[in-house]
Amino acid sequence: MPRLNLYQEEFHPSPWQQTWLAFKASHIALAGLMVLASISLLALLAPVIAPHSPLLQNPDVLLLPPVWDPSGSLTYLLGTDALGRDIFSRLLYAARTTLITSVIVVVVAMLIGVTIGAIAGMLRGVSSSVVNHLLDSLMAIPTLLIAIVIVAIMGSGLVNSMWAITLALIPQFVHYTRNYVGEEMKKDYIRASQLDGSTKRQLFFYSILPNMLEMLVVQGTLALSIAVLDISALGFLNLGAHPPSVELGALLASSIDIAYLAPWNVMLPGLCIFFLVLSINIVGDGLRSAIRKRVKN
Repeated sequence: MPRLNLYQEEFHPSPWQQTWLAFKASHIALAGLMVLASISLLALLAPVIAPHSPLLQNPDVLLLPPVWDPSGSLTYLLGTDALGRDIFSRLLYAARTTLITSVIVVVVAMLIGVTIGAIAGMLRGVSSSVVNHLLDSLMAIPTLLIAIVIVAIMGSGLVNSMWAITLALIPQFVHYTRNYVGEEMKKDYIRASQLDGSTKRQLFFYSILPNMLEMLVVQGTLALSIAVLDISALGFLNLGAHPPSVELGALLASSIDIAYLAPWNVMLPGLCIFFLVLSINIVGDGLRSAIRKRVKN
């Protein structure tokens, strides 16, 4: 027998639950999240799902068309390249490399950028003005251009390209964190904490950072799409991943020469990059709209 409750309890969702409810109300944002989750799951499970090794060459099936073509084969679902390598397996491993490196780049850039931005947001006087003007100058330069310059200095390669894109993304996180911390430092609850004797470190970790997490999630999502594009662009320019590493941009570049003979070799990596970046941007925009609705309500 259920217990009889004489008092009607009201349900008050947390800020994260309110954001998720507002996000879920957008069908486009939810569809973008499903596409992103599907691509991420396939990429992470590439060693299990891939039917062939991405480096295995079969000279008997050079430039085999995809399975929907009359000349295709179920053994190679998306066909083969000029060396007889399975395109489906290479796409899975390439998406895995691009996605994992992009996430690492964004996390490292976020940690460094938030640290510098928090310090800059709490500064006052000449030092604050110098930092602000320097960051504004760096924000005016495209991240890909900064990454290309850094790679030209450090040398090509996947690790160097990751460091280059990390350094290019740091100013964005510094900029947003500095503005957010600067605005929060003017509010009454921060001044009350200062009167209680809280240090700047305590103010940031216990008062400002919990309120800043949603902003960081949104900015991190948008930075992830930039990282995917930049890593793919550097790979396409032969400044990123080198063989035997498999990466989406490098995969696209290696197929340019046979674009007229086997267009699926160029179309499939391009579509993979397109849907990956599109889904990330849709999720980022959905999160931003959901947070804006929660704040207004």
